[in-house]
Amino acid sequence: MGNLKNINVIIEVHNRRFFIKVMRYLQSIAALLMLLASGCVNNNENKTEIIQKDRGRIVDVSDKIVNIKTDYVIGKAFLYIIDDILIAEEFYPKGEKVDHLFDLNTFRYITSTGVMGRGPGEITIPSGILVDREKRVFWQLDVGKKVLHKFPLDSVLSDKMYMPDASVKLVDTLLLVYYSFLNDSIALGKAIEPFTGSPFVTMAMTKFNINAGEIKRFGYENPKVKGKFTNSYFDLSVENGIYINCYLFKDLMTICDLDGNLKYNVYGPGWDDPEKDDNGYYYDVVIYNKNIFASYLGSKGSVVEDNMERGVYPNSIIIFDLDGSYQKTIETGSEICSFCIDEKHNRIIAYFIDREEPLGYFNIPVE
Repeated sequence: MGNLKNINVIIEVHNRRFFIKVMRYLQSIAALLMLLASGCVNNNENKTEIIQKDRGRIVDVSDKIVNIKTDYVIGKAFLYIIDDILIAEEFYPKGEKVDHLFDLNTFRYITSTGVMGRGPGEITIPSGILVDREKRVFWQLDVGKKVLHKFPLDSVLSDKMYMPDASVKLVDTLLLVYYSFLNDSIALGKAIEPFTGSPFVTMAMTKFNINAGEIKRFGYENPKVKGKFTNSYFDLSVENGIYINCYLFKDLMTICDLDGNLKYNVYGPGWDDPEKDDNGYYYDVVIYNKNIFASYLGSKGSVVEDNMERGVYPNSIIIFDLDGSYQKTIETGSEICSFCIDEKHNRIIAYFIDREEPLGYFNIPVE
């Protein structure tokens, strides 16, 4: 009887130990499942929120820049390409016209267009060009008159005295700045908000109906970007189904689909650092050949020279994949005011502010 009692005690102890082991095993499984679930959430977040602290793959092209020598001298300019024509839109025109056309193959000066003035078809404050490459047309924005003037390329090339006979009056208070065509009648891009009560210029992502002249807010805006920090450069690719905003005063690039939905927020090393709010970051962006090219400063946006303060432009162009993944940084050794990509010759054409010949080009590095 005593032996049976001892056996029962042993069995009871064994059962308790087995039960405890099972419970601990189930708790471990539950904890593991919770960890995996948490990991899945984080992974999903990481697919949208991309943080890049190290962008250290540098390709130096400073000794590979080819000067573009031209007898026609222009000041700081934005650069655009339609077929075999390079268009330079001057920031502050020195002559009577604002847009200057060059042969893309030889860089020979061809003609200028866009007469400065207050008369019909003339331009008071040139503020960017909207390019329709398929139709070989560019639209010159005049924020002074709130008008877009139409310039068919063939007409400009055949008539040195050409004056636009078609214009679109902008009926909204938002002022176009950086735009690209989505289709024949709709363009997407950034617009200035002129009446915000703020001493700083603020911008908004918008959709523009060129037939009606209407501009409406559109798409994603990063909620952490307010006021002057909303200033950004813009490009769009119908082929790749995305548009990009690269921010001037925040180390941020947003990538969205053409319906305005966020795909990626790409944060650089200077993001969310109040001590770096005086820095300049992105100054231009171009989508080309399944890549994003963005000129990038990452330091103070101005310097004092000879007791005079002047703005600083980037020396570098960063190349990203379309999902925001970092590829490499092109270092030019010169300050890039603006740039465009010559797809025909696979090269970057830039306006440099600190070179004897401000226009120059270099081949896009393949490694």
